[in-house]
Amino acid sequence: MRFRLLITLILIFVFKSSHAQSTPQVVVSIKPIHSIVVALMEDIASPKLLLQSNNSAHTFHLKPSQIRMIETADLVISIGDEFEIGLRKALKNLDESNRFEIISLGSLNVHKYRAEKIYEKVQQEDSPEDLIPDMHLWLDLDNMKKIAQHINRLLIDINPDNQDKYNMNLASLNSKLDILHIELKKQMLPFSSDLYATYSDTIQYFEKKYNLGRPVIITPYHGARLSINRTLASKNTINDLNISCLIYGTEVRKSQISVLSEGLKIKAHKIDILGQEFEKGPNQYFNLMKKISNQVASCLK
Repeated sequence: MRFRLLITLILIFVFKSSHAQSTPQVVVSIKPIHSIVVALMEDIASPKLLLQSNNSAHTFHLKPSQIRMIETADLVISIGDEFEIGLRKALKNLDESNRFEIISLGSLNVHKYRAEKIYEKVQQEDSPEDLIPDMHLWLDLDNMKKIAQHINRLLIDINPDNQDKYNMNLASLNSKLDILHIELKKQMLPFSSDLYATYSDTIQYFEKKYNLGRPVIITPYHGARLSINRTLASKNTINDLNISCLIYGTEVRKSQISVLSEGLKIKAHKIDILGQEFEKGPNQYFNLMKKISNQVASCLK
């Protein structure tokens, strides 16, 4: 009797171990993408998130435990080396089959930074090859649907036993993204072609998706120092165009906004394009996009 019980326990352990090993180990760099992967892997496994704090996605440093997490993963998903600079060293030794850089997906709508000129009345085409790609491409829902579709294929390649479940999760996610797009489009419709000012060129994917006007861009690139000449030129342009909305990111200090807004009739709204305030999970991306839309609408009113 004891022998039979021992054999049964061993078989249960082996079955559980085999099942656990078949579950894909997925690591994602930032919350918005992690949110989508959570939805794709619902009832199968839980992907791990690297950037969980309010540290910058551009400069965060990996802990030893995070490095081990990456090294043992079946799939590591990031935006790209030029975005998560702190991941370069850890990812360079990974096999290509274990890594997906989102910026490498050829079907995406990829825009270039436009911030060298403070304002252009006529939007110029992004023709120069040496312009830097804008990596904030999750702010375009069409991009997110393409990203989700590609990740879904990668997950099925790793874990074909759950193909039907992955495809069901993708269909459910796409339906929710379609509903979200309708909601955002309706909210942004009254502000079509409205102009605004932005501290750095970070929401152009959202702007172009919902037909907002080309903004006055205060700093020439993300993280740039705000020079006196650039400040004065920006304030003059904002005043000439009668702009009443200024959008800035979480990295910008209040003192910098005070300098910019002094003497202008302008509302300043802070937008966190990573949505760090929202709990990680399948709803994080939807909460993020709704918050951005609400902030932009409130600023432009």
